[in-house]
Amino acid sequence: MKTRKRWVIGIVIMVVLIFLALTNPNEKDYYDFTVNEYGKPPHDSLYFSKIERINFIIFSTFTPYFLYENGVTHIGIMGNFIQVSDGQFDYPRWLKLFK
Repeated sequence: MKTRKRWVIGIVIMVVLIFLALTNPNEKDYYDFTVNEYGKPPHDSLYFSKIERINFIIFSTFTPYFLYENGVTHIGIMGNFIQVSDGQFDYPRWLKLFK
């Protein structure tokens, strides 16, 4: 009975991970989010230089850069975006490990 329970739990975990990987947002989704949230995409700024995307397969982080300063960092998961920093000098420390 224990092996059957392990198989069921393993299959459920795999289905959830596959679902998260399939709904992981891309840069176009992030652009659409910024237009809806802030009224314009980040590349409309005079000082915009790039968007840093770190892909963790089941979720991604997005940080726009304006010249040499980072903007607000968002975590994108299941098509939604969650703010994790206030921008400028508030870049999440745990993301520095993946640069």
